[in-house]
Amino acid sequence: MSLFFTKEGKRKSPRILSYFFGALLFAVIFGLVYALLTVPLQSLPIQNQTILTAVQIVLIALVGTLCCCLLFFLRDKRIVPYSFAGLAVLVMMFYVAALALDSAARVNMIYLVSLYGLGPAVIGNLISWSIYHRLSCCKQTNMWG
Repeated sequence: MSLFFTKEGKRKSPRILSYFFGALLFAVIFGLVYALLTVPLQSLPIQNQTILTAVQIVLIALVGTLCCCLLFFLRDKRIVPYSFAGLAVLVMMFYVAALALDSAARVNMIYLVSLYGLGPAVIGNLISWSIYHRLSCCKQTNMWG
């Protein structure tokens, strides 16, 4: 009962749950973007496989971040950057979970987490926190409404 109500009987803010479920939603969105764009991006005219993979990661992270940033249209502007922070925490949790595996599986897990999780977490945090600070600055100077 104390999870949702204070001692005075008032309802607690479920903000942290919103951020957590936002991070899970972002993980699903990035998974869908990876599923949709990986094959078309294979046809980019780049010969070096490492550079091609890096370009794919950046492009997919940018597209996914733009899709996730549509949540800035909600009234509470904090949901997007804090959800991206939660996504970074999820990526770190996967890195910690990799430590419990044997050496061969650990290498594969760290490779997969770095390949699919690190780009969206870093690029998403950079873009969303920049937009959030811009919106809060404009709101304080009364330019945003």
